[in-house]
Amino acid sequence: MARPAPPLWLSWGAFFVIGGKIKPTRFLAGLFLVANILSAQESEPRRLVVRGLDFEGNEAIDDYTLRISIATSQSGAFARPGILHVMTLGLLGEKRYFDETEFRRDVLRMLLLYRRSGFLEARVDTVVRRTSDAVHIRFQITEGEPVRVRSIAITGAEAVMSGRELRRDLPLRLEDPFDRVRFLASADSVQGSVRDKGYPFAEVYRSFDVRARERVAVVAYDIVPGPAAVIEDVEVIGAREVDEDVVRRALSVRTGQPFSQRALYESQRQLYRMGLFDYVNVTLADSLPDAPDDSLVTVRVQVSEGRLRRVRGGIGLGSLDCIRTLASWTVGDFLGGGRTLDLSARMSKIGTGRPLDAGFENNMCWELDDDEGTERDTINYTVTAGVRFPYIFSPRNSASIAFSAELRSEFQAYLRSAIGANFAITREMGPGLPLTLSYTLSYGSTKAEPAIFCSVLNVCRAEDTQAFTEPRVQSTLGLAVVRDRSNSPLNPTRGNVLTAQLRHASDVIGSDTSIQFTKGVAEFASYHPVGRQSLLAWRVRLGTIFSPRVGGGEQLIQSIPTEERFYAGGPTTVRGFRQNELGAVVRVIVPRDTVETDAGAVVVTDTLVSPTGGNQLLVANAELRFPLSGRLAGALFVDAGQVFERGDTPLSTSGIRVTPGVGFRFLTPLGPIRLDIAYNGYPPQKGPLFEEREGAQLELLDPDYAPDQQDLGFVSRYLQFNFSIGQAF
Repeated sequence: MARPAPPLWLSWGAFFVIGGKIKPTRFLAGLFLVANILSAQESEPRRLVVRGLDFEGNEAIDDYTLRISIATSQSGAFARPGILHVMTLGLLGEKRYFDETEFRRDVLRMLLLYRRSGFLEARVDTVVRRTSDAVHIRFQITEGEPVRVRSIAITGAEAVMSGRELRRDLPLRLEDPFDRVRFLASADSVQGSVRDKGYPFAEVYRSFDVRARERVAVVAYDIVPGPAAVIEDVEVIGAREVDEDVVRRALSVRTGQPFSQRALYESQRQLYRMGLFDYVNVTLADSLPDAPDDSLVTVRVQVSEGRLRRVRGGIGLGSLDCIRTLASWTVGDFLGGGRTLDLSARMSKIGTGRPLDAGFENNMCWELDDDEGTERDTINYTVTAGVRFPYIFSPRNSASIAFSAELRSEFQAYLRSAIGANFAITREMGPGLPLTLSYTLSYGSTKAEPAIFCSVLNVCRAEDTQAFTEPRVQSTLGLAVVRDRSNSPLNPTRGNVLTAQLRHASDVIGSDTSIQFTKGVAEFASYHPVGRQSLLAWRVRLGTIFSPRVGGGEQLIQSIPTEERFYAGGPTTVRGFRQNELGAVVRVIVPRDTVETDAGAVVVTDTLVSPTGGNQLLVANAELRFPLSGRLAGALFVDAGQVFERGDTPLSTSGIRVTPGVGFRFLTPLGPIRLDIAYNGYPPQKGPLFEEREGAQLELLDPDYAPDQQDLGFVSRYLQFNFSIGQAF
């Protein structure tokens, strides 16, 4: 069969394009080509972009649920031709086109959703407004009165559990609209409760009777418990390099024990927690009892081992850390027994810290331009070698031992160098409730600005402050508990998280006599959905430190190590203040350079700001998070807090600072990239002003000094920008 000849405009276009020089005949052919293409485009039906999609009259079912139940969807807010859409490669907005057929089906989909939710009289009307290239849709919903649950009968399990116990946690409640999904979920809930009491073959037969005229539904669940069972055998499938005994030791089920569905779930969670397996399934091997009175069952544990040797690496950027890197090597089942060996190294301030400084503090790491003095402009690093033990006397107990060396700095506050060891044992008190007891022994020194010692300890001579910067032994006993009820560790949208930590250091447990303190910190964060897309999150963080007075003669001081004091301000606490600048600060005029002029040598000075921290902390945050378009989300927040020094003045709410703000988040798989802009209407914090004299001696110029900022613009004076990765809390 001969091929069909190409269209005339395609032949002329090819001749025009392939030709070398532009001649009149080829120019006319090109015009003919363009005319044919434009004519073809005009003949195609124009596709309408969905610019608006609204719902009206819905109360029982929110907008988000309705949107995901239909095929028609709204285009993103930035899905319009423009420089922002081009620069972000379309990530901030996607065009969604109108399909007439699917739109008609969407009405049926919504009616079906309402009927399954108990609203049999629901009606859906539509209003469609069309323009030349777009369409705006509004669904007008009349829900009507729902069918409500009049009674829930549960029979057949009287010998196992009372009906009141079974009804207590049912998704479907009396007087609720009769929702078919909750009706089925309630049957699963009843079945799980009976199986957890030792009846693995329990079955639930469900029925309902809807009386449309009366708008009521009668629900019944009939339970057939079957025989109570005892675990006869536990079989393990899939273990290759990891010894089978390691798997069995981590299980909460044992031969000879009564069957428990909850124990199967706990075993599965504990095997995942070991970090050795990519897949774990702990289930009942028997599908039905061999005989009506058969009380012996077999539990099957199926595992799939992950890679037991893993290498990870990463690189990041932050205004306070500049370029930071991470590298780690993990060996699973180290020397058998399910142990895990972790070797890791972290490094930060690359590009600003010696010996890898490249002047980045003058541009992309601008925050670190002010972090000078006390050798803080050096590379920070942490090197750790540790072993984790998954089983200590019980599947619920695990332990770890680690050795580390570090050099780390806190912005404008201190530089800490130390080597040490840490031993910790953790017990799972319940699902998501670990309790950890730890002992840490370290040997190191902490360097801070002499003005901090002068302001806090009244030790102002350089030779006297050296005693507080010499290497010392610090021994700390810690107790920490975490109760995590949130649905995500990176970006939670519901639930809450409670953490509490108590640490004690004294000479009784091996610490230096000048390092003695008791420190407690508690934090509670809660996340509440607002509708189906927005979120209200709030957090409260409290901390306090107690330390005995130490020293000799008449000079008794309350020596709390600089690195243990509380600091606040920055992207994760009170965002209206720079990092660590909430609370008391000291300022020091230091010589920077000597410039030769006609009048002679002139000393150029600079003023360093150093936070002194405090022994009490209060931080509270509230944040409303909402979607904007695609991966872009927004936030409105209010932060409040203060760092106090117990004993100086009575604590009062007058010292608390409140800073509101607005934020933007770009959502990624590793967590949101966050930009927060906070308003701070407070005058600069007053504090002592020192001048550094010859020999690093300090002279107090003004005990209550505050810089004048009248000449600064609105942005520099009132707004604080914070850029980071991850949510603030």
